[in-house]
Amino acid sequence: MTDPVAARSFLLSEVAALEPFGFVAVVPLGHPAHVIEVTRQEAGGLQVRVPGRPPSVPELTVVVRGGLEKRGFTTKDPADSKNPWIRDVSDSDEAVTLLQELLVEVFGEKRDATLDVGHGSHKTEYETQQKLDLARTRVSSIVADVLGRAADLDDDGDFVLPVDDVHVIVAPRATPDGQVLVRVFTITNVAVAVLPELGLFLARLNFGLMFGRFALDVEHNSIWFDETLLGEQFREEELRFAINVVSTTADHWDDRIKQMFGGATHQEVLAGQSAEPAPSTKPGEGVGLYL
Repeated sequence: MTDPVAARSFLLSEVAALEPFGFVAVVPLGHPAHVIEVTRQEAGGLQVRVPGRPPSVPELTVVVRGGLEKRGFTTKDPADSKNPWIRDVSDSDEAVTLLQELLVEVFGEKRDATLDVGHGSHKTEYETQQKLDLARTRVSSIVADVLGRAADLDDDGDFVLPVDDVHVIVAPRATPDGQVLVRVFTITNVAVAVLPELGLFLARLNFGLMFGRFALDVEHNSIWFDETLLGEQFREEELRFAINVVSTTADHWDDRIKQMFGGATHQEVLAGQSAEPAPSTKPGEGVGLYL
């Protein structure tokens, strides 16, 4: 549709008909990144949302973010492009007015731009977040019992456990289909020489392990060790066991890997004995598999 008046009338009817968790998404033809949603919340209220963007999609520009802030939109973390920008509205009329204003005044579309309209539901996303919150609560309680105090959180909100000289990270995650995972991992080595021999060594090492695996982060010349628990109803002893496996295996192999392939152990980085930087990403990030 191209006529703004006809588009407004159509969108008003579509928004008014939304069921809880349902949304109407509007996308200008030829600009798929300029998507805007109107979502019906569980209690019946309406929100206008600019969805978060995965790493494969360019981030919102400074101008666009400024335009959203000026119009009362908020986000959990402006520096994290995966978070949506959201504003509550009072009714369908305000929602559609705001949506059309964003398209023209923030995203720079013409008033008569051709619009594609789609429908969907955030119910699965909402239910997944509830399960993820429950898993985080259980993890928080267990790791606090392991440490004898509340665990520190890193910048991503994951739990950091100093176990002897190893910093173990416990990270509840959810896949897009709603499956909850708990990943337990640590960095073993940084600034290693990325050679074919290293890949072969890690493959052979993994073949002999009963639990966990080593992984090579080629972009950051670093090595990780991790184990994954499936489901939000994992047992306490399973998480304790995974933490122990990750910490002891990393401590057993990091010095040997350093001797063979150079660089520094992560323990040396944490102790200030090496100036090598730790990697800025974590296992599973940037490939579209986790929420």
